[in-house]
Amino acid sequence: MTARLWNPLGGRTIEQSFSVSTALLVLVIIGTTMVVVENRVKSNMRRGLEDRGTAIAESIGAVATPSLLAYNYAALQMAAEGAAGNEGLVYVAIHDKEGVLAGAAGRLPKSARVSVGPFDQPSSRDVGGVVEIAVPVLVEGVEQPWGRVRVGLSYDIVAKELRNLRAQLVLVGFALAFFAVIGVRILARRITAPLRRLAEGTEALTAGELTHRIPVSGAKELSDLARAFNSMSDRLQGKARESSEFQEALERLNATLEQQVWDRTRALEESTAQYKSLVESSPDSILIVQDGRVRFVNRAFSETFGVSEREVDQSDFQLSRIFDPSSGALAAGRIAAWERGEAPAPAEVLGQDAQGRTRHLELRGSRIEYQGRPAAECLLVDMTEAKRLRERLGETEKLRALGELASGVAHDFNNLLGAILGRAQLLRRRALEKDVDHDLAVIEKAAQDGRETVRRIQEFSRTRRDKKFEAVDLAEIVADALEITKTRWKDDALSRKIQIKPSFERVEVPPILGNASELREVFTNLILNAVDAMPQGGKLTFTCAREGERVVARVTDTGVGMTDEIRTHLFDPFFTTKGARGMGLGMSVVYGIVTRHEGRVEVTTSLGRGTTFVVDFPVAPVQALPVAGGDGAALPQLLRPGRILVVDDEPEVAAVVKDVLIAAGHAVDTAISGHDALKMIELSAYDLVFTDLGMPDMSGWEVAEKINEAKAGIPVALVTGWGTSLDEADARRRGVEAVVHKPFEIDELVKIAHRLLSRTGAGTAN
Repeated sequence: MTARLWNPLGGRTIEQSFSVSTALLVLVIIGTTMVVVENRVKSNMRRGLEDRGTAIAESIGAVATPSLLAYNYAALQMAAEGAAGNEGLVYVAIHDKEGVLAGAAGRLPKSARVSVGPFDQPSSRDVGGVVEIAVPVLVEGVEQPWGRVRVGLSYDIVAKELRNLRAQLVLVGFALAFFAVIGVRILARRITAPLRRLAEGTEALTAGELTHRIPVSGAKELSDLARAFNSMSDRLQGKARESSEFQEALERLNATLEQQVWDRTRALEESTAQYKSLVESSPDSILIVQDGRVRFVNRAFSETFGVSEREVDQSDFQLSRIFDPSSGALAAGRIAAWERGEAPAPAEVLGQDAQGRTRHLELRGSRIEYQGRPAAECLLVDMTEAKRLRERLGETEKLRALGELASGVAHDFNNLLGAILGRAQLLRRRALEKDVDHDLAVIEKAAQDGRETVRRIQEFSRTRRDKKFEAVDLAEIVADALEITKTRWKDDALSRKIQIKPSFERVEVPPILGNASELREVFTNLILNAVDAMPQGGKLTFTCAREGERVVARVTDTGVGMTDEIRTHLFDPFFTTKGARGMGLGMSVVYGIVTRHEGRVEVTTSLGRGTTFVVDFPVAPVQALPVAGGDGAALPQLLRPGRILVVDDEPEVAAVVKDVLIAAGHAVDTAISGHDALKMIELSAYDLVFTDLGMPDMSGWEVAEKINEAKAGIPVALVTGWGTSLDEADARRRGVEAVVHKPFEIDELVKIAHRLLSRTGAGTAN
């Protein structure tokens, strides 16, 4: 029910309304004047009372100054009592320099026993109907006051005078209001007399008396109004005659139009039936929108979106019910444009069918005439299945291309990592400074992690066959990842003039079973994502602790957070919010690694409040932990150093292998192609050959085959970046005794060399 505002003039005549309005205005003016006068008088009387109190307080202060200087409290009490006899003075209080009450007289209330306000400045306040004036006592030559005098003056005299004044003002106001109302009533009667005659004339016209006229008299405005009324009456008479003539002509015309209307109605009904038959049999959804409201839907639309004709007829149906919020504005804009007669291109939109499933729709439309007014006819073509097939085909092509790319990248990247890892390990065996050794350790771990990354790429291209887990310390993994990413959260952040503060609450935790390099990549990805989520800087917090039979690590940032939609697709492959800067594989790799380690990863986030990743793994069983000192069998004892030939088309990798074997005490030659290696085999006697697999002129398989043909008995080891896709049993059948995976550990390389040399003249069998 609509609320109505109170109208004091409602239901009254113009004369009464004018009288009441003017009387109310007079009363408001008189009342406002009374309030202003009373407030002004009250202010003046209060000011006079304060001036009197200030004079009394200063007089008492002048008398009490010697006593205050001498701290003569008895004299101060007598001074207070002597001043208390003044008319209207309620109390007197004298305070010494320290603010202590030195003398008081009169009715001093409890609330006034303490001095309030600045000690060195005059002040005033109201205390229970009493106006208190406080004045500091100043001594010539001394900046600080030597005391303070407070006097309380009764407000009764002022209140009495104000009551008398208020009564007089009320009487005068009522008298003025009475005479004003009488005068206004007389004036209103004279002003509204012509208006009453105009109202009577209007009622006469309403009743059909078109000959009624009113006399022209009164003020100019009112006489002009009377002349206008009489002129309007003359025009109404003329229009009435014209209307009568037009009605007669219309009746004659109507007799001839009825047959034409009947014929056209029959043709329209036949055309409508044909159109409806076509629309109802259409497999695509069709609807008609007019003035933003749905006027018609076909059978396909009702079946797809669950909207009955009854809902459309009752105007209960809204377009927002079928369109996704992200497409609602686009669809509404296109439909409105078609309704205006414009011709925008079709649009791809998202909708929801009767089962709540998302449908990809192509919205097409055009302008039509519906029930005599412009409307938009819209066609919704369901593209869901076609779009799904296109996406699946594109995803398949992308995966195939990525698989081929991954296979080639793995080989080339392994060659680079082989040189980095080998050199780093060789340098660490030298007696270097602690800081240098620490940096080399970081490089070594990064290279090892890169090796595991390449192996995961080989898994992506379906070439990975091995899976090796060992006992690892998850807290140490987190610390390593933090150190590896230091350039991002420290150096890069400082270059962008922001600060990211890491905090690691580390406690001792039991070991878990896993691959250290893979687990380091998990936390490296989480740290890099957290840094990207804090463009203005922030705090990065790590915790690692045991909870029951699981080891739980938490990574928390204070960044921008994520929406529920992003969190839902966070671990999907190729899903990224970084545009061209991201591949969308980082978090899917995290999920895959954690799942392979029988772990779980959960994320808690909200926009503007940061994100927390919780990763937990089962504690390693005691029987699965390595035994102390059980790090493998001892190296075989050799009778003499071996003579080894290293074949690799990458000089850097060949140089690393050579330096590792020379450091182990062997004589090493290198060849940069298979043909050079075969020539050197013919000229010199070698105990062992290490050859690369992928070389441009001759593969490692061909080198091994030709060496076995030329000089049988020389063991051949294959050094390759394709190692994870090789079957070692098949390699032995083809003349290869061992396979070394790039990038290799130098200890692993030396161990294989000693094992193979022990079978030749350089040593005895183990």
